[in-house]
Amino acid sequence: MDEMFRMLGREHEADLDREALKWQRAAEVRTPRDGPAKAAGRSGLRRLASARVALFARVARDFQ
Repeated sequence: MDEMFRMLGREHEADLDREALKWQRAAEVRTPRDGPAKAAGRSGLRRLASARVALFARVARDFQ
């Protein structure tokens, strides 16, 4: 039983390492954003609200 938990822990740690490597590689190729250009876009709250509306619309459409 203990060996099973150790194995699951090693697998989970390997998953976390792969995820960290993925994010690190993405950060290397991501272009830095400009401060004023980002400020000209939608605010975080507005972006969150529109994302939630889109999600609810998609869910409602799926139930029809």
